[in-house]
Amino acid sequence: MLLEACKLVESAVDRHRTEGRLIAALDPDEGSVGAATERVIASAGRTLSVVLSGKGEEETLQLIGRLGRAAARGVEVELLGRVALVEDRVLAEHLEKYAPGVEVRIVTAPLQEMVLADGVSGVVWSRNGLAVREAVVIHASAVLRNLRTLFSVSWSCSAALSDYRNLSDRSRSALARRILLALNSGRTDEVAARELGMSVRTYRRNVAEITRELGANSRFQAGARAVELGLLAPLVEGPTVGRQRAG
Repeated sequence: MLLEACKLVESAVDRHRTEGRLIAALDPDEGSVGAATERVIASAGRTLSVVLSGKGEEETLQLIGRLGRAAARGVEVELLGRVALVEDRVLAEHLEKYAPGVEVRIVTAPLQEMVLADGVSGVVWSRNGLAVREAVVIHASAVLRNLRTLFSVSWSCSAALSDYRNLSDRSRSALARRILLALNSGRTDEVAARELGMSVRTYRRNVAEITRELGANSRFQAGARAVELGLLAPLVEGPTVGRQRAG
């Protein structure tokens, strides 16, 4: 869903082209983006809403440190990260050591990286591989409101970092993924068991164990939790708030 943030920003740039102080393009290099995000983070007095892909390790390490310092001074920091952010050992250790006060949730969908402060200012950037391709600083309240809405919707559909870390190797296994895919496809137990080469009783036992470990109360809920935790990709994208035109 946060991919819509890119379209939203592009639309806003067109509409505010003559209002340079509201939306301003940055030179797409790490120094410029880093300096802009540092200013935005330093300006935050109440909240920071942050999206990181886990790409660009050096600048991400610096950002994590800044977020940790913001949280230490009492700012509420919410960080949405791609799975790569916590699967990278260096980034994960840095997050735990230097940003313990940051609330982290994990998503699997492609993200538009951003830092939003207090609904007053923000920096949004996109990458071409590891390198930053485009970046803008935003002070336009309507654009910031829409970006914050996109963030909030994605936050509510994401999984807590602690839940992700508590998954066992069994839940991350290829067999568990095939079982979850079978559940999501609506196959009957008999068909799924036959395709997986196991008895119906064994299949049902696996389903019950996976469902229990995911903290789900039903098979349907197990599929939803699997998507949240990055074990399965979303089947379809949700409704797009970002298609609203910025005023």
